[in-house]
Amino acid sequence: MAAVAAGRTFAPLVRSGIVRSDIRRSFGTASGVARGVPLDIRLRLTSANSGRPLTGYAVYLWHCDQNGNYSLYGEGLERANYLRGVQTADTAGWARFTSIFPGAHDGRWPRLHVEIYSGPACRDLLHRAQIALPGDAAEQVYATGGYAATLDAGTMSMPLEMACVTGDVRRGMVATKTLAI
Repeated sequence: MAAVAAGRTFAPLVRSGIVRSDIRRSFGTASGVARGVPLDIRLRLTSANSGRPLTGYAVYLWHCDQNGNYSLYGEGLERANYLRGVQTADTAGWARFTSIFPGAHDGRWPRLHVEIYSGPACRDLLHRAQIALPGDAAEQVYATGGYAATLDAGTMSMPLEMACVTGDVRRGMVATKTLAI
């Protein structure tokens, strides 16, 4: 699986094991497990023209851990690759991931990063988005132990799409978003 951007392969997408639904643990020879409030992420891909489900499209999803750090890039996390994964949209256009509610970094709003590719080979990038998580859900999560994040409404100025989040911190939360491609 390789993603190519301007003739370069994007390193995380060529790693064996990145195609998975549970993204809490590192895969391959990497180490690390992300801890936090459980979050089930449900993304639905539809055609912007017809509204029909897009099947077979690959969704690459990644986000911060509860401390606001990214695996592979955060200090001390260069050998971890948790909270990153690829799923292929099913016949109804759904891609699902099991994860944790992300922390925020540098005073930014909690969000998910997604890239949509035309197929499982992840060669043709069709769409890139950041999906924000609602403030009321983040406030509930950040009041629990282990989260170093705080909300900063001033950073909501970047263009983000908002997910619908249901559930609670005790039983876990569900983030749902439809992306029209």
